[in-house]
Amino acid sequence: MNNLNNILALILGEKEKTDSERYFLTSICFIASVFLAFLCVFHMMLNLASAPVYLAGSSSIVLLGLYFYVKTAKNLFTPKLVLTVFGLVFLDFTWYSKFQSFGPVLYFIFAFGALVLWVWEGRALFFMLLLYAANIFVLFSIEYMDSSFAFTYPDVKTRSIDIYLSFSLYSSLLIFIMYIIKKDFINQREKAIKSDKLKSAFLANMSHEIRTPMNHIMGFSELLENEIDTQKRNQFLKIIQNSSTSLLKLINDLIDLSKIEADDLTLNCCDFSIKEMFTELHEIYANQLLKKEKTNVILSYELPDNDYIICSDPLRIKQVISNLLNNALKFTASGKITYSCRKEGDELIFSVSDTGTGIPEEDKKIIFERFTKFNYSGMNTEGSGIGLSIVDKIVKLLKGRIWLESELGKGSNFHFSIPAHTATAVLTPMPVKSTQEEPKLADTQFRSAVLVVEDDTNCLYLIKEFLKTLNLNIEQVGDGKAAVEYVKLHPETLLVLMDIRLPLMDGYQATAAIREFNTKIPIIAQTANAMISDKEKALQVGCTDYLAKPLEPVKLQEMVKKYLKI
Repeated sequence: MNNLNNILALILGEKEKTDSERYFLTSICFIASVFLAFLCVFHMMLNLASAPVYLAGSSSIVLLGLYFYVKTAKNLFTPKLVLTVFGLVFLDFTWYSKFQSFGPVLYFIFAFGALVLWVWEGRALFFMLLLYAANIFVLFSIEYMDSSFAFTYPDVKTRSIDIYLSFSLYSSLLIFIMYIIKKDFINQREKAIKSDKLKSAFLANMSHEIRTPMNHIMGFSELLENEIDTQKRNQFLKIIQNSSTSLLKLINDLIDLSKIEADDLTLNCCDFSIKEMFTELHEIYANQLLKKEKTNVILSYELPDNDYIICSDPLRIKQVISNLLNNALKFTASGKITYSCRKEGDELIFSVSDTGTGIPEEDKKIIFERFTKFNYSGMNTEGSGIGLSIVDKIVKLLKGRIWLESELGKGSNFHFSIPAHTATAVLTPMPVKSTQEEPKLADTQFRSAVLVVEDDTNCLYLIKEFLKTLNLNIEQVGDGKAAVEYVKLHPETLLVLMDIRLPLMDGYQATAAIREFNTKIPIIAQTANAMISDKEKALQVGCTDYLAKPLEPVKLQEMVKKYLKI
């Protein structure tokens, strides 16, 4: 049975990786081509009539060509149209050459209507059904006016052989097609049931994963208000910060997962340095080890050719490595964590290895599935179980592969590859950016430079607190319309922090309106609309840069200093 499934997957494509419409059309074309070839051969062997031999043989070739076309076509409208029209024409000629309604073909013309109904939808279905009905009327007219074929079988024996041979083959074809439809229906029903169960499990899991950090944030915030002991206050603040980070990571993972499920995760490729990325990751995760008080763990990276400059999506590659490093940090209490990149043939191989708990053999098979979460030695008290599932899908989107080597008690090695045809090894140090300072604005120019467009008073207060060390005079308006008027009346304003969801006029409209009379002022979108498409839209309407909420104080300060040149 497995061999048969493998053969079908090779011919028709893997069902799980092929959209249902393409899979169905591929199946119809290939199976019909095979059955028509049988019909042609049997008619030749039995020497019944020459017309069905020509019709079945030529139609088998046409359908085989259509099968290859469907497998590669981007748009399925043309192959569907060819299949529908050609199918009707073929059946019409076969009907005429096989004694009209006295042969078995008329019943398969009726069955062909079900295929039309299955393949088309919407307005196209209406027109195809009209074509089908018109075809039946034409057949009726032909037979009504000319019944010369009706009784021209040479004898009863030949008639029986012809009718039942055709009936057997056409019936087998119809049964096979209906089997595919039934199997697809059952598969979709099972997937729906499984999806419903997963959704219930997902909601229960997410409820727990969201409520746990929220409990920490709300609970320790309450305690912080009345606590006077400095050490305890610092401890409470640390818990609140860690819980906030966990909650933000969960939200980002959920957004990525939803985009992956909707096939909406896109790549933004550019040239970048692996070494620069690795250096940044080392700084981030060295701090993570300190926060988690894992001083017994050594973090390092390896680049055998010193550096690689590649053209790919740095955000997604960094996301994959970060997820793997997060897991390594969870399950490693002592020893070392190493991440590396090397070139092998036509691939770049990234690896993350640790000396942690390792993974049992039975868990390796399901570790990349959604909502799969393991808690070896009580070391995984956080996480949603979707990180590695996202990693697996991103790697496939990058046209790579991912695998692991692990032994319980001896650590794990995760590897993933991406195509290396655009990678260039750099054996000399990367050029150092110029450290020459850009001219700073005088204090009188930038102290009253910033307009914050924000309708949430708490968010405004937070931004002011984040920027207070820069000694800026911050002005605030609460809607987009007021922001446009303010910039018009105060051309000396040197920077705008623009929220997007605003009353009266949203941030997109306000930015576009400001750009009509001021094209130079930097406008930074600061918004909870955190999708990549939101960033692209903000930049398209005229925003200079973009920050997603929740805002990070360091990033906000750096961006403000960058555009104010301070």
